[in-house]
Amino acid sequence: MLLSHAAKFIGSLGLEGASAVRARTERRRLDGYRAEGCRRVMLTLNGTDYRLCLLDTNAVSEIVKRPEQLRHFLTWSLDSQPSFIASFSLFTLLELRRKPDVYRQFVELFRVVPCMILKSHEQLLEEETRCYPDPSAIDPTLVAITALGSDGNDLAKVSTVVFGDEFILDRERLWNESQGEIVEGISSLVPNYPPAGDKYTRSEVRSFVQIAAFSQLAMRAHDFAERIVQKDETVDIDAFPSLKITTYTVFHKFYADRVRKSRSSDAFDIIISAVTPYVDAIVTEGEQAESLRKTKRHDDFIRHLLVYTEKDFRHSTPSRA
Repeated sequence: MLLSHAAKFIGSLGLEGASAVRARTERRRLDGYRAEGCRRVMLTLNGTDYRLCLLDTNAVSEIVKRPEQLRHFLTWSLDSQPSFIASFSLFTLLELRRKPDVYRQFVELFRVVPCMILKSHEQLLEEETRCYPDPSAIDPTLVAITALGSDGNDLAKVSTVVFGDEFILDRERLWNESQGEIVEGISSLVPNYPPAGDKYTRSEVRSFVQIAAFSQLAMRAHDFAERIVQKDETVDIDAFPSLKITTYTVFHKFYADRVRKSRSSDAFDIIISAVTPYVDAIVTEGEQAESLRKTKRHDDFIRHLLVYTEKDFRHSTPSRA
């Protein structure tokens, strides 16, 4: 049954092979959806538009445990207009690899489904600085995965090549070993920005995002920030959607809820969130879904984002989007 859904999805794409994905993938700006420097884009494959849906680590893990959820997801993807293509962060692959059995099942399950691997937070920030002050030309996709065509775009082969590189493995070990330290570092800064009253006002939230996002920009893209400051110009933080969303995620996880106990997995949750302004939908766990909904109420740069939890696909197919 699952294979038939995957085959139907592949058929809807009309792909002759991996080369078709590379040669015929185009991006189209949707001018009517501009939101503070970030503009929605779609993939166009063989003349048909598709939207990106990010499946975060929690969603992928649940789908691996309950493969029928993938059938529900594919049905929803096809019924929606325009349809959706599943996409993943590179950091989701790193998290899944900690459990070899889960990762193996993930590869076997998704290698038959056309999907996209998206760019990392560092790659997105690099492109945002290059495109400053207008990020609308940024393509968030990194690799197109399809079971058709050359082995170069097969998920199993891509995984083998990527994680067979010693440099990548060293980076993987570094990220896995440092995530606890990252979370502790964020937690240590919380007392430095208390609310004036019982809870943060909208103005205080906005100020936090501006201050924290610029601090990240100065640290991670120092030369760029320095050039802007030397020109005596104000940095437009709205031109950095990836920084804004990660900063909002930090705020809701660590500042807004002082009772919540931080987890080492928060580090990867923050990193994975960087790409959400560049997709049209996300399937995530309940806490992150609520964080995104709160962000939408504070700021309209992700007003287009459709937010789902894995439970929405557990027993049935949600209404088409």
